[in-house]
Amino acid sequence: MTPAARLAGGTLVLTVYAWVLNPMPASVSSADHRADADVEQWLALSNDAYAAGRYADALAPTSSLVARYPLQQAYAERLARIFGQLNRPADEAGAWERFVDTSPTPIDACPAIGDAYARAGQPQKSLEARERCVSFDPRNSEQLFFLGRTYEHAGRTADAMARYSEAAATDPANADVVLGLGRLALRGDQLPKAKDAADQVLARFPANADALLLAGLVAERQSRPQDARYDFERALAVAPDYVDVHIALGRVEAGAGRRGEARRHFERALELDPSRRAALSLWLERVAGTH
Repeated sequence: MTPAARLAGGTLVLTVYAWVLNPMPASVSSADHRADADVEQWLALSNDAYAAGRYADALAPTSSLVARYPLQQAYAERLARIFGQLNRPADEAGAWERFVDTSPTPIDACPAIGDAYARAGQPQKSLEARERCVSFDPRNSEQLFFLGRTYEHAGRTADAMARYSEAAATDPANADVVLGLGRLALRGDQLPKAKDAADQVLARFPANADALLLAGLVAERQSRPQDARYDFERALAVAPDYVDVHIALGRVEAGAGRRGEARRHFERALELDPSRRAALSLWLERVAGTH
């Protein structure tokens, strides 16, 4: 069921709530009327603010709905998405956990719950969330991919390969999975296999930034710096804030002696992802100067 459908269902629940529980108007107390009026007001405020993109305004009434109806997953989902828009990843992860606990389809929290933990700086909880997402549907290629990518970033190459391979068996045309296997091939110095993966995806999606990055990394490894620069520049044209591409292009520019251009890319990468300061500081030291 889509989020919109779930929310519509929640609205219907609130609409019929009073008369289902209290079918005789004469028996409804004034306190019940006030409670129903509060719920209607919260729902209207939440709907209006959320639809208008006023997420800060939507937070309080949506929180009230979740407190009143803790088992209504539609409100838990909306609250999670509001926290995401407000860049409060720890709270977002908590809201997704509530959704998982109450929803008959907990996989609908995926991959957002893992993303939220990652942005909150909790990599272990992110990994555990990815593993739970796969447990909800072990043949879901999308969730297998996200778990594989998390293993890949953690340096658990064998586990990443296993998950990517499982995803490929289910959905061999999945571009993300093809590229995941290509990156592992690159890590294993299997350059023809890595290049083939990039070429496969680019043949279908010429503007895929991940494929362009992989193609450029293969060219860089094969001592083809001009081809690498071309691929990296194309990737940046598609995704101007792609940190790994800025770093890769910075390396190519540094190797060509273009220290100013290299420094610009490394500084931009650091601005986008301060957590990579240690590695980027080494490169910035190498390209210090004006040339």
